[in-house]
Amino acid sequence: MKSGREIGMEGSNTRTFPRMLLDRPVELQINGDTIRVDNPTNNLSVGGLFVHRTGLPVGASVRVRIAEPHPFEAEGRICNVGNGEAGAGIGFASLSGRSREALDELIEDLTLRGLPAA
Repeated sequence: MKSGREIGMEGSNTRTFPRMLLDRPVELQINGDTIRVDNPTNNLSVGGLFVHRTGLPVGASVRVRIAEPHPFEAEGRICNVGNGEAGAGIGFASLSGRSREALDELIEDLTLRGLPAA
C-alpha cells in the first residue's frame, strides 16, 4: 500500500495512495489567514487531502491542521482545484516522523470506524 507505486482504484482513477473519507474539520493556514473547512466529505491519504472549499490559490503554500482525535499538522501546497468537484487538492510537502505517525493514527482511526474509501 505504501510502496510508492500507483494503485488502480475504481474506473480510471489511479492514485499513489488510497484516500479515506475524512469527517473531521480541517484548518488551513494560507498567507496568514486561517480557513476552517467543516465539510464532512473531505478526503485524506498519506500523500495529501482534498477539501471542499473554493477560492484557494493553486501553488500556494499551506499549513494543514486536523485537531482530533489524533492531532496532525503538515506543510503542503495547493496542487489543483476543481477536477470535477468544487474543492482543492493539497499535497503534503514533507512529514516529520511525528507528523507521519499522527497521520497514520488518524487514517487507522478512520478505517476502524468503517469510513469508506473516497
